[in-house]
Amino acid sequence: MQTTEERINAQRRNNRHYNKPKIILVVICSLCVFGGLYFFLHRPWLAFGKIVVDNGQTITVEEVKKVANIHEPVNLFNINRSELEHILSHDLRIEKVTTKYSLPNVLHVIVKERKPAIYAECSYNGFAKISYSGHVLSVGNGIKDASAPFVSGWKVGNVYAGDMVQDEEIKGLIEFLGKLDTAVTKSIVEISLSPEGSIKVFLKNGVPVILGTPENAIKKMATFTIVCKELETKPIKAKYIDLTYDKPYVKLQ
Repeated sequence: MQTTEERINAQRRNNRHYNKPKIILVVICSLCVFGGLYFFLHRPWLAFGKIVVDNGQTITVEEVKKVANIHEPVNLFNINRSELEHILSHDLRIEKVTTKYSLPNVLHVIVKERKPAIYAECSYNGFAKISYSGHVLSVGNGIKDASAPFVSGWKVGNVYAGDMVQDEEIKGLIEFLGKLDTAVTKSIVEISLSPEGSIKVFLKNGVPVILGTPENAIKKMATFTIVCKELETKPIKAKYIDLTYDKPYVKLQ
């Protein structure tokens, strides 16, 4: 005669044997449902979501779609964010790119664009637009816009879009400009580099400021900023201002 414990164990074995086919059937049905849902959500004709470019001034949504081979209608389920970031990171205009989703169905492409620091003359009468990171953003026959000051009296040699500038004087100048406030850099229209690498800055008000070597320019950065602000607010009639001395020297007209 079976004990109570033996009867309970036997019942458990019967239940497991009885429920096993049910569990297998549930698993198969679940896999079919999820597989069908995955297949449906990844169809190219399914329109789901949109793409938005944040912080981009020159990068458009249409350009993002083109370089990443994203077709209309946009289906976010078919977009690999890591791959999209990798593709866009090779664009010369982009310094950094990240992506994120926001409700209900928006993919944000967040870009940090490389800003032009200077225009410099290069070989074959061309002009190179160079970023603060030292990348050559473009090379053309002329200066197309006023997004950066022109460097006169110096050539960067034979460079192409995508190159990194190796010229030490230009690198030093860019380092100096990168430390200035945006409002100050906007007041600069031209920068002259002498054969010895001495920097002279021409401001919008027409007063040139002599800074000397890039090393001295960085040391006098705070003084240069004050001078720029003073020239904006006060009618100072000067032929030039020399910051290569311990104290600023103003040559009056």
